[in-house]
Amino acid sequence: MKRFLKNSVVFAVIIFTLAIIADVMISQGLRLTERGHFSTMNALMNKKMDADLVILGNSRAVGCYNPYILDSILHIDSRNLGVSAQPFGVSYLRWQLYKRNNNKPKLILVNIDFRDLRMVSDGYEKEQYYPYMTDSLVKPYLDLYGFSWAEKYIPMYRYRGDYKLMTIALGELLHLHHDQKGHYYKGYANENLAWNGQNLNEMLKKGKIRGQCEPEAVALLERFLQETQRDSIPVIFVYAPLHNRLKENLKEKKTRKAYQDLSQRYAIPLLDFSTMDISSDTSYFMNGHHVNQKGAEIFSTALAHSIDSLKILNP
Repeated sequence: MKRFLKNSVVFAVIIFTLAIIADVMISQGLRLTERGHFSTMNALMNKKMDADLVILGNSRAVGCYNPYILDSILHIDSRNLGVSAQPFGVSYLRWQLYKRNNNKPKLILVNIDFRDLRMVSDGYEKEQYYPYMTDSLVKPYLDLYGFSWAEKYIPMYRYRGDYKLMTIALGELLHLHHDQKGHYYKGYANENLAWNGQNLNEMLKKGKIRGQCEPEAVALLERFLQETQRDSIPVIFVYAPLHNRLKENLKEKKTRKAYQDLSQRYAIPLLDFSTMDISSDTSYFMNGHHVNQKGAEIFSTALAHSIDSLKILNP
């Protein structure tokens, strides 16, 4: 019996050690990939994002703010740090990671939104954090993102069953294949789908859509503004285009007031493009709150000229 227990312990130690080694290898491989949303996170963590202008926000930031157009008109280097399906709680994490790993930008654009004044909402695309679970800034967000105890502390558990992700990681680590599928251009990605009103219809089934305004998120946004003022980094609030049908069915008075109060208190310019000319035309939208590539180009061009007129980048 004693021998059996000894062998069992030795076997367990070997398995645990191999799991640690495999975990490290896969995580190292994922840090090299430029696939989809990994491309933004890895560039952010690998100190490859020094920029003049930084964009924060949710998926509307990811798909609306085209760095190529902003750079061309403003003669700058911009980076889009938008993170899909996540509110300002995650945008603040991205800003903290950027600030620690990269240079101080000349300007920050914050995409304000009827759904953005919340903390972390769910674990959508949480795999982008798999390689960085022990990072001091990422760790406090793991519970908010829905990581279980086992995913946080047991080697390889978070990778369980995801053979595609493990294959991508090993291909990168062994220099067999560099994956750039769905690569985000400087953080910008737009699927350019045709208009589909089904999503909007689902959103409107229960009547008016309520804006969200959690006190904790408002306080975090205010903390962010205090930090940027202390660091002498100008900030602009930007409300990207919405389709008129969605806009007309929004109850966002409380959310708007929170943004306006902060805008006035900290002297933050607020550029509102939510009802610009394209807002009545579905040919510029994929759904009620996401423009397609053509819509993003028109918005980004108008935004660039508005920023230029403020003389913040070139006083």
